[in-house]
Amino acid sequence: MKLIIMRHGQASWSAPSDRERPLTEQGAREVSSTVASLASQKVDRIFSSPYFRAQQTARIAAEAFGCGVETLAELEPEGSPQALLQVLPETGVVLLASHMPMVGYLSGLLCEGVPQSGPSFQTGMALILEMDIVAPGMARVLERIIPQL
Repeated sequence: MKLIIMRHGQASWSAPSDRERPLTEQGAREVSSTVASLASQKVDRIFSSPYFRAQQTARIAAEAFGCGVETLAELEPEGSPQALLQVLPETGVVLLASHMPMVGYLSGLLCEGVPQSGPSFQTGMALILEMDIVAPGMARVLERIIPQL
């Protein structure tokens, strides 16, 4: 399977709560840039954190790939990468819209077998991984996509 792990775009700090923070205009451009770079991928499913900025990120991707958005609490910023592995599909091309530190921990777990070893993601960045089975230490990095603004 291919897994595209994407951090939401830049978000505003002016919101009643962290969960409600929207993307800024720059954040929406970051996401659109990354999604355009992913155009050759045939995304089958998109999963998002329930936080508003991740939902906005996922919807931009969903429009481009023609699929819906499924919400997973496991993708919240402080979610458990191990718990997420239990609910991910085993096949296809899947895009995840989430946050730091979750995106770093998840990529570390999948590539190195250790959640704390993952990279830092700038806003709007995506990492494309490939793996035969969804398990710790089994993924290979195919590409890192940084928004071009």
